[in-house]
Amino acid sequence: MTIEARIAFIAFFLVCWSLLGLIPWALAAVWRRGRGAILALPLALAGACAGGVLVPFLGRRDLTGFLISLLTALIGSGAASAAGIAFSRRIGAVRAAPPRPAPDHPIGARRPKPSATASPHPPEPAGPTPPAES
Repeated sequence: MTIEARIAFIAFFLVCWSLLGLIPWALAAVWRRGRGAILALPLALAGACAGGVLVPFLGRRDLTGFLISLLTALIGSGAASAAGIAFSRRIGAVRAAPPRPAPDHPIGARRPKPSATASPHPPEPAGPTPPAES
């Protein structure tokens, strides 16, 4: 087998494991209504690929090994998605919103509206102006 065929073969497996890894991630994202799901996405794909690669490293390199690797990719992605969402929730809990200033505080006080004391145009004369004498 040439090196190009080996690379294509490995790429095919990585794509299969990654696509299967999207299923548990999507279910977790829907379950959590999207909160924390974007952080869990790369972890889910990495977990799926790690779970899929684990089976051939343990010695199963036949058809049953491929099917088992698909199952371990699903399990690895589910575990990594749960870990990513839990990590995102923990980050969100640490970062609390700053307290709002009190109404009597200078920052929280409302500014008075500007009053219309000066008009932008000069007043026009009431009557005709007499001609200037030269």
